[in-house]
Formats: sequence, C-alpha cells, structure tokens
Amino acid sequence: MAALSHPLDPIFRPRSLTVIGASADPRKRGNQVLRALVESGYQGAVYPVNPKGGEIDGAEVFRSLEDLPEAPDLALICLPAGAVPDSVAACGARGIRGAVVLAVGFGESGAEGAALADQLLQAARAGGVRVVGPNTSGILNLPFGLNLIGARGVRAGGLSLMVQSGNVALAFMNEVTARSQNGVAICVGVGNELDLGFHEYLDFLGQDESTQAVVAYVEGFKDARAFLSVAARVARVKPVLLLKGARSESGQEAARSHTGAVAGDYDRLRAGLRQAGVVEITRSDELLHVAETLATQPSVRDGAGVAILSDGGGQGTLASDSFSDIRVPLATLADETRAGLRALLGRAAAVTNPVDLAGAADADPEKFGQALAVLAADPAVGAVLVVGLFGGYGIRFASTLAEGEAAAAAAMVQCMRRLHKPLVVHSMYATHRSEPLVVLGDGGVPVVESLDIAVRCVGELWHRGALLARQPWAPDAEVAASESERGDHTHASVRSARADRRETLTEPEAAALLSDGGMSYPPATVCVTAEEARAACSEMGAPVALKVVSSKIPHKTDAGGIELNVTSPDDAARLFEAIVARCGRYLGAQGLETGVEGVLVAPMLGAPLVEVLVGARRDPEVGPVLTVGAGGVWVEVLKDVAHRVLPITDADMHEMLSELRMYGLLTGARGRERAHVDSIVAAMRAVADCLLAHEDVAEVEVNPLFAYADRAVPVDARVFLTSDVGR
Repeated sequence: MAALSHPLDPIFRPRSLTVIGASADPRKRGNQVLRALVESGYQGAVYPVNPKGGEIDGAEVFRSLEDLPEAPDLALICLPAGAVPDSVAACGARGIRGAVVLAVGFGESGAEGAALADQLLQAARAGGVRVVGPNTSGILNLPFGLNLIGARGVRAGGLSLMVQSGNVALAFMNEVTARSQNGVAICVGVGNELDLGFHEYLDFLGQDESTQAVVAYVEGFKDARAFLSVAARVARVKPVLLLKGARSESGQEAARSHTGAVAGDYDRLRAGLRQAGVVEITRSDELLHVAETLATQPSVRDGAGVAILSDGGGQGTLASDSFSDIRVPLATLADETRAGLRALLGRAAAVTNPVDLAGAADADPEKFGQALAVLAADPAVGAVLVVGLFGGYGIRFASTLAEGEAAAAAAMVQCMRRLHKPLVVHSMYATHRSEPLVVLGDGGVPVVESLDIAVRCVGELWHRGALLARQPWAPDAEVAASESERGDHTHASVRSARADRRETLTEPEAAALLSDGGMSYPPATVCVTAEEARAACSEMGAPVALKVVSSKIPHKTDAGGIELNVTSPDDAARLFEAIVARCGRYLGAQGLETGVEGVLVAPMLGAPLVEVLVGARRDPEVGPVLTVGAGGVWVEVLKDVAHRVLPITDADMHEMLSELRMYGLLTGARGRERAHVDSIVAAMRAVADCLLAHEDVAEVEVNPLFAYADRAVPVDARVFLTSDVGR
C-alpha cells in the first residue's frame, strides 16, 4: 500500500484495521462489516476483537488489543456508548491512530450523554486518536476497498459524500447506482463531529485523487468558519455541493437591532457558502444531477453564454425562461452560425437561440449531432443544453432510428470533448436507458429527465466558470492581518462603556467610534438641559432634529425619543423637556431606572434619494458578517438585504448593492437622480472595519444612512459590545 501523506490517511486508507466488538451473529454490525470488507476487496489485515475469542468465518478473534500482532491504523468500535471511552483509551495505548465510533447516546442524548461525550473526547486526545463520529454510519472508500458502512451493490466512481444522515447517504448511493454512469468514491458519516469535523474531511477529499466532486449533507457545523475557509480553497480545485438540513429560523434572534432581525442564522451561513464557492442545493432531487454534471463537465468559460438545442419550441422557450430566472445569459449567435444552421436544418427551423430543429431530426436523428457541431463551434457559446426527446426517437417513432441516434450521441460526445465545452442533455426518455443515452452516459454526459434540473445543471457550470474567474476569497489571512494590526488600542467610546459596565454605546459614542474609522458625520451637539438645546438650535439655525441619548433605548422612535423639523429655539427647549419626560416614562414602564443622558441636537437633513441600512455583527458560527439593505423604519418588513462574511473587497460591496431589489433606486431608475454609490460603499467599509478593528465590538448598525446624489450621511447608529463587561 502507498505511503501515508495526509493526516487522515490512517482513517480513509488504513494499512490494517481492527473491529472491536466483532461478532459471529450476521445480524450485528460487528459481523456485517467483516463480510463487507471481504466483498469490497480490502487488502489490509483485519483483526477481529472480542473478549470471548474464538473464530469468525475461519479468522482468529483476538481477546484484546494487546494481543494483536501489530498496532493497526484504524479501529471500528461496535460497542455500546458506555464502553466507548475506555475502548478509545485502549486504542491510544496500543498506538491506533483512528477510531470510527458507531454508537449513539452521546451529545444528542442530554446531560448524561454530554458527559459521556466529554469522557470520549478526553480519552481520544490523551491517546492521540482521531475519532469519526460518534453516531456515525461509518466510512466507505470504494477505490481502496474499505467498506465500514456495510453498503452493498454501490458503483465506484468519483462522487464523495460527507453526511450527517445514514439514510441520506443510502438514498444518494442507491440513486447514483441506478440513474447515473458515475459512482461513489468515499462516504463518511460525520455524525456528531465530536472530534473530526466537516472541514477536516473536506481537506482530505480535496486532495483525494479519486474524488471528482464532494457532496455534503449538513445539519449543523461544529466550526462553520473553518469549513468556509477550507471550502474556499477546495472549491477552486473541485466542486463542493451542500444540502443543508434544519434551514428554518429558530425564532430566537435577538431584536436589539434591525441587522439581527433581517440576517437570520442561515442567511449568514448561506452568504459564506456562496463566497467560498460552495454550490448550495435545496432540493434533494437536484443533488445527484448537479453533482455528476459538475464532476464530469468543464466549467463555462467566463464571458460566454449558453446555447439551447431543442426539437420542440415549447421546451426550448421554458428552458430560456429558466436560464433568465437564474441569471445565466444565453449566447448571441454569430451570423455565420445562424447561416450554417439554416443550411443544415431548412427554412422551418429556428436558428436564433434557442435553436429549434423543427422536425429536421424526425427522419434523421443524426441532425442533432450535426447541428450541435455548428452551434458549439460558435465562440460565444460556452455550453449547450440539448432539450426534448433525444434518445427516444427509436422508441417514439421507429426502431430503425435508434442507430442514427446512437451515432449522433457519439458525435456529440466527441465534438464537445474536442471543443472542451460542457454538454447536458434533457430527455423525456431518460429513464429508458436507450442505447443513445447509454452512449452519452458512457461519454460522461449527464442525461436528465427534468427540464428544470437540467437547466440548473448547466447554470451551475456557468456559475463555476464565473467563480474560477474571480479572485479567491481568503477569509483567514485578511482577518488575521486585521487582528494583528489593531494591537492593544481600545477606543475611548469603548473604554467609557466598559467603565460603566455597559454593552451599548450611546449614539454620540457610536458616532465617535465610526468617525475615527472613516464615517463622515454631520455636526451635532449633546445637550443636557433645555437651555443648552435652545442655544444649540440658535447656533445651528432651524430646522433641527432632537434625539434622545440613552444606552438603554436602542429604538428611539418606540420611546418617543425623536422630534424632527424643530423650527425655533423655543420649540427646541420645549421639546427637549417633552423627550426627557416621554423617555423617562418609557424606561419606567420597563422597570428600568432613569437612563436619559441627554438630547442630541443636529441640523435637519433634506429628504434623501434612498434610505439604506448598513450593519455588521459577529456571528457565532461564521464570524463577522456585513449586511446592507433598504433602511429606515420599514427595514424588517421589506427585508431587502444582502450579506457577506468578512473580510471582503469594495468590489464585493458594490456587488452586494446590485443584489438589492431597491438597486434601481440607487442607480436612477425611471429618470430618478442617481445616488452616490461610492459613498454608500465607503460607509459599508467603515462599518466593516469598525467590527474587524475592535474586538470589543459585537455589532454595529447605521440606519438610516441617507443617500444623496453627492454623498451618504449617517443619521443614526448603534454599537453593541461583547458580553465581557466585567474586565
């Protein structure tokens, strides 16, 4: 066997292994695995261990690990949960480097299980044993002959799985064997991630030569940030797909800021997955087809479009609509391409894109291959989707047509290989496995029965081409640089809040923090008496705005803490008293002591072109996240937002804005004046840098940010600190 080169080689490529809890009972896993290893062709030594000793199918059963003639690389532990910690400790003492723990009854089983999980982890770390699971379905490496799952009849291929559900893995393996020419390379049941996590498995699969694409079913990450970091690297080498379970919001999101309310846990994770280049799948029926397409087909060249070749106008039109829905452009065909198609297909054919054969293949299916050669040669075409009943002409019309279809299929495979362009075939006869479709499958061409899924497959090839054309996202390097640059500096606003044992900055404190980070604020004065408010208004000139200053009132409007368009110094003094009184009653109704620290007086701003929200917060799973969206009082109703996991570039921030439904308002739709987008991006940068530069800051929000034609002005800001108020 080859020398070990990756830290997880002892687990996925063990030179020898032991089955602890081996059994002669064919109903038990400790017996099933022994048979599966023989059937799968595993070449290493297998050492069954059971205190009773004896033999199983002629093989000696050892009474303990100490009796083994060598220290195996891997142990499969088929024991009840209570016996596992001691067994793992024994593995460490014997020099075994990896253990697969099947048992349930750990962290998923309440306080007692959690305590048992802690014992297991301590035993593993003390003995230098890496643990798969617990609560795992096992591992499978078909090219290596390793089968610790007991799966039977699974075709070997290039798709590798990381799953937190044995049934999801089984369903995928059954489907790929029944419906695809591809197969499975490696499968790992991740289980509870007590020790080894998704990111470590992904790192291994990224280097595994037999793996063409990685498919993950995830219900929860132990370390989502680490996964995103590894995925950002691996996804540029081979496709990574993820089907996420438990996507619905828990409803426990903190409501202290709008940013928290509109950026749910999964929204933030989804943003990070997209940045890392992970293909998110939300429908299980898409998983296999998209995976095999990305595994076998080249990505679409950046800047190229998609061509549709159909034998029916309706399905070609539906495919065109679907590509528009997923923002994948159709190629504009050259005049020479259209002329060549017209000469080949006749007057009835549609030779723009989509191209409709219009019956030209009914008597001669080889027209498919000939038309594809003309179409795919166009430089603007980066991929081709064949739509209709190809593969069914010999079934639908006459059996004599099958030979021509098979010839067309072979020509299509050869043509696209020569051009190094991807091909996906939608066929209404996909389940028939006719000879032409088998030829396509043997040539690595995905054949899909669902038109919508076929479009999704081609669309992901286009998106992958765009991914590979972009600069890689490298989260850890830039975040580490930001952390190393900030040193021990603590901003005065933060020091003041910490001294008062507060987690919330007042608006003036937040403005000072953001101003020092590059945010441009208009002049304002904090007043603590009505007379000061009168004087401030007189000096600034009416109209002015009055806003309560209180670390205990995050939403000023709810407390009656804002007065706008104050037109005279006398009104400023009178309304100062009204704000203080209203906010005092508001705090008292909540059982809080008086917390009004003053009233901020600022010049009234003119009506903006657009109100924007810019926020950033530290997500416990993925790390710092930036949010931008439609701002103002209706932000939680509109929920028109975009998210990115930090750090990101200014170009990424521009892209975030372009994703918003209100983007047309920023860019001057229907003759409106254009907002100064660069100033909005500058504000986004200031908010992002504030979070990254100050480790005490947990959350920042500027809402609203008034966007004008020549500038963007922050109107209100909130900053929340981390919970460590006692230091």
